[in-house]
Amino acid sequence: MAYWNWLYNHPCYPGELAPVCLPCYNTSMTQTLQRLRFPLAIGLLLACYAAWLLWGSTDPWERYWLGSLSIVVGGAAAAGLAVWLSGVVAPEARSGYRLLGLGLGVWAFNDLLRMVLLAVRPDFLLRPNVCDVLYLPGALLSGAGLVSLPRALPSSGSRMRRWLDITLTSLASLTLIYLLAVQPRLNAPQAGGNPLGILYPLSDLALLLLVVNLLLISDARRPGLPFGWLTAALVIYTLTDLLYAAALGQGSYQIGAATDLGWAVGDALWLAVLLRTPFAIRALNPAESRRSGAGILQGGVARLQSLLPILAVLVLGWFVLLDWQLSNELNQPVLAVTVLLVLGLIARQGLVTGEVEYEQYAGLVKSVAEPAFICDENGRLTLVNPALSMASGYSEAELTSRTLADLLPEPPGAYSWLDLARLEQQGEVQGWSGETVLLRRGGERLPVFLSLRPVLSSSARRLTIAGTAHDLSLQKRQQAALQAAYERIAADRAELERLNRELEQRVAEKTADLSQAYQQLEAQNRMLRELDRLKSDFVSLVSHELRAPLTNIKSGIELLMYGTRPLSGRSSQILTLVQAEIERLTHFVETILDLSALDAGKLPLYPAPLPVSRIYTALQNQIAHLPDAGRVRWSLPENCPAVLADEQALTSILFHLLDNAFKYAPQGEIEVSAGVENGRLWLQVRDHGAGLPPDALPHLFEQFYRHDSQDNRTVYGHGLGLYIVRRLVEAMQGEVRAENHPQGGACFTCWLPLAEMGEPEG
Repeated sequence: MAYWNWLYNHPCYPGELAPVCLPCYNTSMTQTLQRLRFPLAIGLLLACYAAWLLWGSTDPWERYWLGSLSIVVGGAAAAGLAVWLSGVVAPEARSGYRLLGLGLGVWAFNDLLRMVLLAVRPDFLLRPNVCDVLYLPGALLSGAGLVSLPRALPSSGSRMRRWLDITLTSLASLTLIYLLAVQPRLNAPQAGGNPLGILYPLSDLALLLLVVNLLLISDARRPGLPFGWLTAALVIYTLTDLLYAAALGQGSYQIGAATDLGWAVGDALWLAVLLRTPFAIRALNPAESRRSGAGILQGGVARLQSLLPILAVLVLGWFVLLDWQLSNELNQPVLAVTVLLVLGLIARQGLVTGEVEYEQYAGLVKSVAEPAFICDENGRLTLVNPALSMASGYSEAELTSRTLADLLPEPPGAYSWLDLARLEQQGEVQGWSGETVLLRRGGERLPVFLSLRPVLSSSARRLTIAGTAHDLSLQKRQQAALQAAYERIAADRAELERLNRELEQRVAEKTADLSQAYQQLEAQNRMLRELDRLKSDFVSLVSHELRAPLTNIKSGIELLMYGTRPLSGRSSQILTLVQAEIERLTHFVETILDLSALDAGKLPLYPAPLPVSRIYTALQNQIAHLPDAGRVRWSLPENCPAVLADEQALTSILFHLLDNAFKYAPQGEIEVSAGVENGRLWLQVRDHGAGLPPDALPHLFEQFYRHDSQDNRTVYGHGLGLYIVRRLVEAMQGEVRAENHPQGGACFTCWLPLAEMGEPEG
């Protein structure tokens, strides 16, 4: 039960064709062990039952009860399984399972009734009884169930051949059944037993013949039924019922005999049939059929289907000849039937040969990539390929029930399509080719290039027309698209020409306006250049005029501060403040003069080999009087090479960088360092202040740039120091960068070329 619960609750349960997931069912080891429990249990029960039949107690009542119950339970299990499966298999298979359940249930009820009646009347089986007749409805219901189960028809072979195969096989089999089972029974002397026992094997043989016929009309690749298991079950039933009928005829049957083992094995095989049928039905799906990988078995079934009629007729003929040799009597009616079957077999082989040629011809037509068809002289389609089915929207079966006029509109003129196909040129039938439309399902018209060619038989009595239809929809769409594009291009060209004329007129007008505006701009530009020159001259003049008074004032202040008469503390403090302001103003004036000279291109720079230590010394002397001078830490590596730079410009660069650090990092050390990397000398000034705002980094070296204009009262400056640094560094073929140091604070680095002839410092 755990096995079926797993199957029913499996996440891959499709709910349509079978209650199983074939890949999971076949690949999981644990689930495979679950699958084997049920067959293993049945096998063990059969082995125990066989051992009891052969070596068990001979007590009549034990034989009666155990033998009867075993037969009833086996039949009831098969019937119950069929009824249960009718609720879980695909809807199209449920009616077949219900009929199978009814048929097997009738047989199980027959076995139960026989057990009850034997308990009442021990001689019940020695004369005709209701159980003999009740076996027939069970066989009829079981046969109806097998016929109702879904199956796939053969993909090859005509309907006439299938009916001929069924006729030959059925007549040969019925004749053999008559010769082997009925005739000996009729000729045998009556022994006072039950003559109706022959109904059991005859019913089994009828079912077996039905199974053979179902095999003949089923697709070998997807038969839909487990014919192997089914045939084995019916063969076991037939052999057992033959022994049972013989024992009934002689009045010697005793329940619990070894014959009963055949019924138990047959019931077990019926269980296998019922369990395997959902898989066979699921394999009706072409994808499942390909995945199952039973190519060799399918080929064997196909060969068996083609050989069954031949084998049936040959076996019948061999048996007739053997009976003639043994009895020296020739059964005339049977001989006549055999001769008729041989003639039918010859006709069947001729039909098979014709079908092989036709299938080769049809395969050639169906392999054509373009829509192709064959129609008879009346225009009825007899053969179509999948491409035509796809193009028209009809199935192949629907197309073969239609005429050429249903797919193609009437051609222009008084001719029909068949007349066009018969057109002659120079005495030969050439057919017709041209463009037309194919009428699809739903009324859609598909443009095609149709070619019709007549195919005359050797006797020239029947005309067959072969046709191909090349799909022109893509070409038509491309043609329409090209035509629409051409029309759009023509319209766009006309519009462009009109716009070009308007544009030329506007350009002429704008050219005149631009010429006048250009002249005005030239005049204004000359005025601006003159104003810029006057501004530069004015700034230079003012700066020069301010330099001399500032120098005199500075000298006077120094005389007062360092004169012979000592000053009071208040006076000394005021003079010191005045001196600092004069120094700041002097520095601003020098910056303005340098900037004016840079803008005018008149700042004299004389790059020469310059020891870095000299610059350090000059800077230390220049800032010695400043209160922040003690915060500066100077670092110079040993054997530092000389740099190619102007001494005054390089001193100004480092002074501006130190002045910037003094203003924006009032606390902490300021490090001045130097080094050599990649053939250039770098000078770096780093403070330990708050660092540089990220949004200010791209603008630091711009003229008059200050990140926070609100701090001009607390931090002196006009945004010119870093601008002067950049201009001076670039003038000496160097570069300068500003960044935030990983350990905090702002870091400014200047890169300058090394002096080629410079001497290293000691």
